[in-house]
Amino acid sequence: MASNGEASTPTTAVTFVVEDDASEKIESEYADATDIRMFECMTGMMEDIRARAPFYKDDWSRPKSILTVINATAFAFVVQLIPGLIFAELLDRETKGSLAVAETLLSAGIIGIIYALISGQPLVLLGITGPVAILLGTSYSLAEKFDADYWPFFFWLCMWTALLHFLTAVCGIVNFVWKITPFTTQIFEFFIAISFIFESVRDLVEPLHLRDTGEQYNEERGAGYATLLLGIATFYICWTLHFAETWVYMTRQVRTFLTSYNMAIAAIIVTALSYLPGVDQAKNGHGGIERVHVKAPWDWQPTDQNRSWVTNPLDGIGARGVFGALFPASMLYLLFFIDHNISSILTQAPKFNLKKPSAFHWDFFCLGVTIIPCAIMGLPPGSGLIPQAPLHTRALSTREHVMINGVRQEITTHVEEQRWSALFQAALMFLALALFSIIALIPKGALFGTFFYLGVGALHGNDIWAHLSLCTMLAKKRPNIPIVREVKWRTVQIFTGIQVACAGLIFGIAQFAEWGYVFPALVCACVPFSKYVLVRLFSKEDLKYLDPVGESEEEYLVERKEMHEAMRRPSIDSVDIALPGWSEFHAHRPDDHHPVEVQDMPTKTEEGTSTLVHRNVQQN
Repeated sequence: MASNGEASTPTTAVTFVVEDDASEKIESEYADATDIRMFECMTGMMEDIRARAPFYKDDWSRPKSILTVINATAFAFVVQLIPGLIFAELLDRETKGSLAVAETLLSAGIIGIIYALISGQPLVLLGITGPVAILLGTSYSLAEKFDADYWPFFFWLCMWTALLHFLTAVCGIVNFVWKITPFTTQIFEFFIAISFIFESVRDLVEPLHLRDTGEQYNEERGAGYATLLLGIATFYICWTLHFAETWVYMTRQVRTFLTSYNMAIAAIIVTALSYLPGVDQAKNGHGGIERVHVKAPWDWQPTDQNRSWVTNPLDGIGARGVFGALFPASMLYLLFFIDHNISSILTQAPKFNLKKPSAFHWDFFCLGVTIIPCAIMGLPPGSGLIPQAPLHTRALSTREHVMINGVRQEITTHVEEQRWSALFQAALMFLALALFSIIALIPKGALFGTFFYLGVGALHGNDIWAHLSLCTMLAKKRPNIPIVREVKWRTVQIFTGIQVACAGLIFGIAQFAEWGYVFPALVCACVPFSKYVLVRLFSKEDLKYLDPVGESEEEYLVERKEMHEAMRRPSIDSVDIALPGWSEFHAHRPDDHHPVEVQDMPTKTEEGTSTLVHRNVQQN
């Protein structure tokens, strides 16, 4: 997903080398995917532990800038809380209240603290993601098919998932992530984007009861339209503030604040608007627009009152159910394998110039450890967040802007590599649990509008969507980027069509099929498809641009800049349309028909040369 300046996804192997001299930066060595070592028992984990252990004490030392860490902590908390509430509402709907806001926030707090304490790279933030909410929702009814109660079935689902994580980390299978190319990641991002958009629109439109009649529906319909308008307002505020950093108004600090906290600002404004007379639609304290479904104040008990916080794994389930849980567990494992490792890669991207080594195998093992308390307590498990985790690293960085190849780029000069920000942002989730009285004020329309914003934001930075946008442009107006310049456009259209078809198939199965929980396997199937099928359909030279495995960060930024400029370049001068002057409205005498001499203007001829045209305009 997501998913909302997007960073390009590294798709080739990266090995981090830390020099003895502290002034040396991390070196990134991009190797061919065929050179990756896999199925080496304990080798990767032991290398990670030996490389990272000497830095553990330093992770807890005093940061160079305490203010930067405090700001990053607050930022990380906000950007995880708002989407967390959205996914909690989705889980509440799909699991009939078994997993809701309380379980989602409690899970984010527990797994976040555990990961901050024991992981190799603590800059990665854990939480509940949209794909996890979709998968857990679609697999909710599966327990009944195995004649099992839901909670013991959920326990074994999580335990099998944790076991698969341990085996993957121990055997070095984590290295398989380097075989994932942009073809697959772009499809995954596109699938997440259209899923978010679909589900947000569905939840905003369904309360309108467009096909139902009756007095009861008429009363609910008024609240539904109010919710829809609040959702639209939320999206508008989020999307407008998303680009606040590009404004020419106000100071840079204010613009950065508006962009960083756009979702929280939108939620506050729309929540206030929802209490205006005539908006709430409540009558005598009853009815009205729907708000976040929580028990305020929270009594620190599960949402499902028929269970306790500790699950009995053998009560209400047989051997068939225990082993039946292995199938959805394998789907959750595949989802975490993609989601968490890509999040980890983006968080430690070479552009951040991190000085401490990575620990991909050990971190995946630690992710498995965090799933165990989720199994015991009946909490939704989480993985690395996108884009929150990379944004967390950016919030901890000191940056400057330089011109590279004519492009103004942001260069990171220092990152506060520590554990405090990740630890405290997770601990703040417990504060959110204690503030359910405030969270209960937020209208659901604000959440669904933010959900729509996340989907549109993910679509905005996706290469498939960019290529679809190029298809609507005249050939002469397309930017002079490599995929346009070096590849026949018909070939680009076919390749993009294949990606859209794959994403559409995954979306259709995930949303509408009874066995929609298999969508992670379909995403993973794109990897061998690209390796064994695409190479037969497209030439190696074309795939170098269509599926750019070795594209550098600089090349990506140059392409995005040219794409952005091409999309914003007007076909005609928009100033005369947007800003008409007073002279447009001056009056003339009826008999004033003298010709007005117009200044000579350059005009392009068919041969492409410019010539001066002298015109006389008869003024009426």
